[in-house]
Amino acid sequence: MDTVTPERLAYTEVDIQTAISAIKNKEFASIRKAAVAFNVPYPTLRGRMSGRNSRATAHEAEQLLSPAEENTLSRWVTRLTRTGFPASPALVMEMAEEIRRGRVRLSKDKPETLRPIGESWLNRFKARNPDITGIWTRQIDTARYRATSYDGVKRWFDAVTELWMHNQYDPDHVYNMDESGFAVGASQSSRALVNIRESSSWKQIGSRQEWITAIECGSASGVAVPPLLIFKAKHTNTAWIPARTPKDWRFSTSNSGWTSDSHGYEWLTTVFEPSTRPEDPTTRRLLIMDGHSSHITANVIAFCMQRAIDLMILPPHCSHILQPLDVGVFAPLKRALASETDAALRLDTGRMSRVEWVEMYIRAREKALTSSNIRGGWRGAGLAPLSPITVLDKLPVNRASTVSPPRTPPQQTDLDLSLLQSSPPDGTELRQANALLNTAIKACHDLPSPAKRFTERMTRAFEIANSENVTLRKQVKEQAKLLSTRKTRTKGKRIALKGRFVFSTQEVLEIARAAEAETSKKKKGRQARKRRIAETIEEEDDREFEMISSDSDSDCIVVSVRK
Repeated sequence: MDTVTPERLAYTEVDIQTAISAIKNKEFASIRKAAVAFNVPYPTLRGRMSGRNSRATAHEAEQLLSPAEENTLSRWVTRLTRTGFPASPALVMEMAEEIRRGRVRLSKDKPETLRPIGESWLNRFKARNPDITGIWTRQIDTARYRATSYDGVKRWFDAVTELWMHNQYDPDHVYNMDESGFAVGASQSSRALVNIRESSSWKQIGSRQEWITAIECGSASGVAVPPLLIFKAKHTNTAWIPARTPKDWRFSTSNSGWTSDSHGYEWLTTVFEPSTRPEDPTTRRLLIMDGHSSHITANVIAFCMQRAIDLMILPPHCSHILQPLDVGVFAPLKRALASETDAALRLDTGRMSRVEWVEMYIRAREKALTSSNIRGGWRGAGLAPLSPITVLDKLPVNRASTVSPPRTPPQQTDLDLSLLQSSPPDGTELRQANALLNTAIKACHDLPSPAKRFTERMTRAFEIANSENVTLRKQVKEQAKLLSTRKTRTKGKRIALKGRFVFSTQEVLEIARAAEAETSKKKKGRQARKRRIAETIEEEDDREFEMISSDSDSDCIVVSVRK
């Protein structure tokens, strides 16, 4: 006689949790009736009611990431999805690897060699997080159309509102970062008074069209963060930095004059974080910026998570209506810079040097990056005060658009991001203890004494790990500074610090002074003519670089604008 194999029921963890809630609310007289009603196996439901762990919970110690870490990763993916800039599978795996490395790197014991994350991990991660799935993104034309639509912008504002309400940010700790490129010697069309008897209404601009990028940042309270200027060059030259440059300004170089992944990370770690660091390290900061590839690398995201900085990425092609710096700052900045350029070109229409441009940028920035303009940009973008209707009223409502219901926060407890930088020595032991603690909390309202003692020990372990982390970071930073100083070229005045992309004015000044002292010592006793050449080598180097960076005079074209 053939045996009859019982049919396996198709159910999920949600079905079991719903059945358990129904039994606790006394909606069913027995466990068996609840199992039949929710289509879950009776033995499984009975075991779960008696305190047995689920299969997924029982194997948590074998997972590469703990449930709390996966929960944080899932919320990060959800946030990027709502902003219209979904994470690629490679970026999700890279972020998971960063979380693992951060956990092991801060362990007191010698870290073990981690095996790479396998290709099947992503599928298991999606299975444990049903809300996360893989899709093919739409082509750029459709994305550009949808990005500026009413529904796309509203979804982004919904995500911003949820995050803002959850963390209750202070305007002093909410920032917007953006970059803008400037052509050296370029101006703008403007109204002017002319003689009607003269047929010409052209306005000349400089013949040198070199590109310089400025990274600016401002808070919702109207405070400007020091800028980062990026020259199109191989090395930074002291001749390009005026003497009156503020000490907290930063300078860097790139082959194209634009930002790169390294520049984005260096700006975040050496400009933004130190300049905006709150007195209370637990105070969260919000940083809003566009989705440029240099802004959302794994190391940038991991650094922000460790420093309690929440990243909010703007949807594509919407910076002109959602980016506060674009709305209220860059337009007056470029007008002020054009006015400074016009005044300089009236005296000399030749090629403008970098140092002259930086001097004009300093004056233009003082006029444009005022507290009033910065706060006006936030107000115009509908972000401070938070008023989505300010922007949504300017957009046409799609025919198929409907009012989306308010999002309720997820019920599960999110991972405290400080855990990423304060892991105890034995991660497996901690996860087991956390599981027992969570079970005790769910079982009764009064926390037992052993659980309280464990919480105290766990907090103490976190504090020890944090203090050791700060000590080690300071030691590594000092060693790196010493190594960079030894590798610095002190012959001449052109600076090249290996492994560095950002220079502060004070650093450049100190290295230049050391180079000048060394040069004068070697030049002592030589002929006066050679000393004069040494004194003017700075200007010659700058002119030489300008000649190399520019085309020949015969290839220069004077661009003019007719009224």
